[in-house]
Amino acid sequence: MNDHAAVLEQFRAFAAAPEPDLWEGALLVARLVDPQEDLELARSEIDRLAARVRAAQTALRHEALVRVLFEEEEFRGDAEGYDDPANSSVVRVLAKKSGMPITLSIVAIEVGRRAGLRLSGVGLPGHFVIGGTDLPEGKFLDPFDGGKLTDTDGLMLRVSAIFGSPITLPPEAFAPDSPRAILMRVLFNLRRSWERRDHFEEALSALACAETLAPGDPSFLRERGLLMLRAGRSSEALAALEEYVSVSAGEDAEAVAKLIAIVREGTGFSEGPEAATPPKKIFTLGEARELLPQVQQITSEAVFRYARLGEGTETEEERQGIVRAWVRDVVTLGAEIKGLWLVDFDSGAGYYCWKYPEPALEYFHGYEEGFAGRLPLQ
Repeated sequence: MNDHAAVLEQFRAFAAAPEPDLWEGALLVARLVDPQEDLELARSEIDRLAARVRAAQTALRHEALVRVLFEEEEFRGDAEGYDDPANSSVVRVLAKKSGMPITLSIVAIEVGRRAGLRLSGVGLPGHFVIGGTDLPEGKFLDPFDGGKLTDTDGLMLRVSAIFGSPITLPPEAFAPDSPRAILMRVLFNLRRSWERRDHFEEALSALACAETLAPGDPSFLRERGLLMLRAGRSSEALAALEEYVSVSAGEDAEAVAKLIAIVREGTGFSEGPEAATPPKKIFTLGEARELLPQVQQITSEAVFRYARLGEGTETEEERQGIVRAWVRDVVTLGAEIKGLWLVDFDSGAGYYCWKYPEPALEYFHGYEEGFAGRLPLQ
C-alpha cells in the first residue's frame, strides 16, 4: 500500500464518525500533502498558541485571538503562492505562518476552540472566513486579511473583487459550514492544486478522500471521470461517467452522456499520460469575457453543423467528428469542457460558467457546487 492509499484508509475510518473533528481531519489532509508530516508537533503548537490566547483574554474574547495570531505571530494570507499544495496543509501553514483562507481559518478556529471561543467556518464563493457567537454580532473574522473584522456587505465586496464583477450573496451563504463541508472544500482545493500541475494521481487521491466524507454523492463519479480523462485513463473515465449518468438526475447528465459518446468515438483522449489534455489556464473575468466570443463562434458553428445532420451510421460518425473538433478547439484556448456545449473558465477560485446559447458570461460557481450551484454575475 502506498502512502496516499494509507491516508485514504485513514480517511475512511475518520469519515465514519457521526461528527468528524475538523482539526483532526485537517491533519489527515496534511498527511496527504506530505506523508512524513509531524502531526504531534502541530498539535503541540496549537496548544501553545491557545494557552497564550487564554492568558491574554479580556471581556472581548476574540481580541486576544487576533492579537496573538495576527499581530504577534503575524499569520497572513499567502497571496503569491496561493495555489501551492502546501497551503492546503494546516501543518505547513502553522510552520510558515501563511496560507490560503480556509486553512488559516481552520488553524484560528482550533486555537480559539482550545481557548474557549465558539467559532465556526463560513465558506463563500472563492473565499473563506470565520463566524461565531464569540465575535461581535454581524461580524466575521477574515484570517487572510490579518484577522480583520468585516460584515456581510464587506464580504460581498471581497467576493466581487475576487470574481471581478459585483455579486450579491443570499443570507444563507453566510451560514456556518459543517466540518465535513469544510474538509471537502480543503480537499477540492488540494485536488485543483495538483491537477493544475498535472499531478493527476495525487489529485485523484484528494478526490477519493473527499468522497469518503459524502459517500453516495454521484457528483464524485463525474469529477473522477473528468479527471481521469485528463490523466489519459479513458477506460476508467468512461466507467465512472457512465455510472454518473445512470444514477444522476442533474441538469448536466445529458451533456455528460454526449461527452461519453464523444470519447468512445475517439476525441483525442486515449490511454496513457501522453494523451492528457493541454494544461488548464487561470482566467480573470475580463480575460474570460474577452475569449467568450471566440468560444461562442466555435460552438455556434459546431451546433449548426451538428443540427443539420440526419440519421444513420455515417451521419453519427460525422456528428462525433464535429464534436471532437469542438472539444479540441475549445480546450486549446485553455477553457474546460464539462459537457456538450458546456464550457467553464477556471478563475483560480471557482469557475465562470457558460452554456450554449447564453448570450454572455453571466454565471459563476465554486469548485464544489457545479453547474446546479451557479450564481449570477452582475
